Amino acid sequence: MPEPRDFPILKIHGDQDNLLDPYRHACLHLRENIVEPGDESALKAPALRGLSQAVVDAWDASLASLGMRWAGIGTRSVTDPFLAALDPSGYIPAQLELATGGNPPADNERKRIAAPLLAMAEWEHFKLHGNRERLTHAFEILRADFLYREDHQRKRNGLLAGSPEPYRLHATGRFMLGGRVVPSLAGGASWVDASGMYALNARVLSEMARVLGEKEKAGELEWAMRDVAAKVNALMWSEEDSWYYDLDEHGAHLPVKTLASMWAVWSGIAPRNRAEEMLKRLSDPTQFERAHPFSSVSAAEGDYRKRDGAPGGVARADFNLVAFESLFALHKYTAAQRAAELHLRRLAQILLDSGEMFMAADPDRDIPAPLHDGASGANAPLAHALCIQNTLGVLMGLRPHAHRGELELIPYVEEKHTIEGLRFAYGTLNMEVGPAVKGGGRRSIELMCDVPFKLKVRQGEKTWLHDLHPGMHTLQA
Repeated sequence: MPEPRDFPILKIHGDQDNLLDPYRHACLHLRENIVEPGDESALKAPALRGLSQAVVDAWDASLASLGMRWAGIGTRSVTDPFLAALDPSGYIPAQLELATGGNPPADNERKRIAAPLLAMAEWEHFKLHGNRERLTHAFEILRADFLYREDHQRKRNGLLAGSPEPYRLHATGRFMLGGRVVPSLAGGASWVDASGMYALNARVLSEMARVLGEKEKAGELEWAMRDVAAKVNALMWSEEDSWYYDLDEHGAHLPVKTLASMWAVWSGIAPRNRAEEMLKRLSDPTQFERAHPFSSVSAAEGDYRKRDGAPGGVARADFNLVAFESLFALHKYTAAQRAAELHLRRLAQILLDSGEMFMAADPDRDIPAPLHDGASGANAPLAHALCIQNTLGVLMGLRPHAHRGELELIPYVEEKHTIEGLRFAYGTLNMEVGPAVKGGGRRSIELMCDVPFKLKVRQGEKTWLHDLHPGMHTLQA
């Protein structure tokens, strides 16, 4: 297979190299999914194609930016069109029309508001590249969006909901009858994912403000995060099931167990003991970890398979990302990387069989699964971008912290592997990680860099910190 275009070149010297086939496929084809401003697009910046041809989507842009930030030449920050399109009321649109560059008309305002994920995307971009000028520009726009939400979207109980499409509510089967979300059921409820995304948004904005020296704004945002977290923990947690649930209009739990609750872990809402209980369920084969980690809906919910053979829940690239990042947030690195390996192995098999990558897979079989609109998400741009993030950020264990001048490496692949052309903090790194040594011996790392930085290597319970200058280095970890 040809080398990836614009992205780091990865190689595994052994049988595990087939795990990289989806990565190479995604890197080669992702550029085809970028819409440049011009005859086809009235947007102010390059954007990522969505499943619908006429519009681009903020959910796709936010999550895809995690994978696309690893690009070098031809880097695309596909959140730019949304940062440039702040609504006059003060919120970021959920979608933008290619033909007009504007927010599509809708019968109510809530449908027009994006899920609050762009702050997370910008913060992760900053952690890899360290572009302070971009962060300064993005922060004020994202804070205006946050203030609008604070004034208009909080319910009387302090929790939040949204509109089904911007939050991908259909992927988890909640508030659905006859295969469709029922607006009257969803509208009166409080959602755990909407509240979790809101808390993550506030926490990340607080971290941005602190880096930019805005101490007062950082304190206000931190207070908002703690306020939402306190209400989620008081109202949405089930002691009996060790899970966070949505609330109906009367404040009662709606006990449908889905991956949407993982937003409570990634955001930092869940206290450590509760997060640990949830992650135990995540790795339970009778719950979320079926043949394909992870199903968006627990196998314990209703029929394991429906009458037409369709699965109860699907394994989606975007919801898998939330599960992986939740595991990393609790330092469950091996569990996250093992799940990513299984995920990529099944993607490789589906790619080998069909020649395509898919947004959603059957959680029990190596075949694509239909999305709610009947499509399978064949070669979906978001699936490509998230494959890149899951390979580099999870399987290879690369966790950047450019604002601290530190790159974290958590080796998982046992065979010798190389990473060439990795962009980090205005520089480029090449590294070769030696094979795992039986009996727990140290692994060698050969590294060449053209910028000074700190390399933090985690192996099991041990951590090594290396202060590196431009040049060649041989390390032991």
